Amino acid sequence: MTVQLFTPAWAEAVRVAVDAEPDDELRAGKLPTYWEWIERARDGYAASWALTDPARSAHLLLEWKDGRCVAASLVDAEQAARATYALSANREAWRDLLAGADAGRLLMTRKFALQRGNVLQFFRGVYFVVEALGAIGRVPATVDNDVVAAC
Repeated sequence: MTVQLFTPAWAEAVRVAVDAEPDDELRAGKLPTYWEWIERARDGYAASWALTDPARSAHLLLEWKDGRCVAASLVDAEQAARATYALSANREAWRDLLAGADAGRLLMTRKFALQRGNVLQFFRGVYFVVEALGAIGRVPATVDNDVVAAC
């Protein structure tokens, strides 16, 4: 099922996706030690992320507790400002992510840019963040009513 970006249905699909364990095919693409690192980084993780498209003034808030994504909701700017970390991405970056672009590359080239939060703490768990962004990108979604499908 394809949902519109920044809708309640998309937020819930994102929560389910980022909270799920990677499937065998995804795991096979990286070394076992990489996934062990992800599991250690995830263990006990507690933070909140506000993912924003500034052109829409749209904010997705992901809340993490004990390594699980316990809530995903659309919030206003005031609520997003209280998140531990704020990441911003324009429509083109969202399209790229949904089309299968490498989430790590999008983050490192600041297409998904950390706008607020402790930079050192954020980047200590960067591969965990990258995997979560990748999971978001695998949620079938439309941007401006155009279906974007991962390659």
